[in-house]
Amino acid sequence: MAADRAVTAPRHRTDGGALPWRRLVRAELQRLWAPRAMRFAAIGLPLAIAAFGLSKLLLHNPDTAAAWRTADERYARFLADAKTYGLPIGQGVSARNYFHDPRYLMDTLSFGDLRTVITALAAAAVVFGMVAGGSDWSSRVMLTLAAVEPRRFRLFATRALLAAGLSMATTAAAGLLLVPLLLLAAHTRGSTAGLDGGYWAVLISQYLRGVVLVGLLCLLGYSLAMVTRKASVALAVGFLYLAGADQVFGGRGPRGAEYDMNGLVFAVLNEKPVIPMAESDCIAGPGCEAVHVDLTAADGFVGVLIYLVPVLLVALWRFTRTDIT
Repeated sequence: MAADRAVTAPRHRTDGGALPWRRLVRAELQRLWAPRAMRFAAIGLPLAIAAFGLSKLLLHNPDTAAAWRTADERYARFLADAKTYGLPIGQGVSARNYFHDPRYLMDTLSFGDLRTVITALAAAAVVFGMVAGGSDWSSRVMLTLAAVEPRRFRLFATRALLAAGLSMATTAAAGLLLVPLLLLAAHTRGSTAGLDGGYWAVLISQYLRGVVLVGLLCLLGYSLAMVTRKASVALAVGFLYLAGADQVFGGRGPRGAEYDMNGLVFAVLNEKPVIPMAESDCIAGPGCEAVHVDLTAADGFVGVLIYLVPVLLVALWRFTRTDIT
């Protein structure tokens, strides 16, 4: 009954009995906001982002002198071990090789932190899309929705765009909250050197690409739920779908293996055009395939669309051309 109340019947009908689009959007927004979990997420997400950003104040230290002392001690032990065991000492090896800068360096570390947050939101967006697309089937509210809005394509598209738009807006807000906290960490516990126009152009590009990526992955979750017509089944099918696609692409050599979803997400959120193998610390795992073959952000988006478009078309066909039961 609660789900039925989320869909408000129109007082007036226009355009041949169809529900006015603004009323449809309002009703769908109310439906998306109705679950209690959404209100918990609206409170918990900003707190989680704030905790992540403020944790940089605890994890970093502006005192480099102690770090240099540690590096000198480790280098001295290395020299002693090399002398004891007769190991060759390569040219250019010094205490610098053992130095780990404890400061929060905004011009390098912020890209990885933003990528971490967006990746987590992308995974959550897939689940949110599944819930948005599958929750009204088991309760049979979809029958009411289809009766109120008989034009199924418009109903399908409106629900999909609202789910994707909400996930994108959440990601945009998360980024706007995170970056000032990272600047605070850099200002008090590190360095803001190097924050020129080029830096901000790259960071904004990564941010915008992340917002789009989250929307696309939300659509993937939504489409899977609209095909299976149940959120829990969509979760299982989605796992099998991604795993099966990984096997298909992986069997076509290194160039195909890079289209693992993890590698695609990494490529889209990569702050550099490419990362040549010689400059990468990554040595194993599907994401490394993307690194080692220089996958670009454009390649990443193409790969995500390869996963999304077939499922989206099947979901649209099933919703518009088959019976709603």
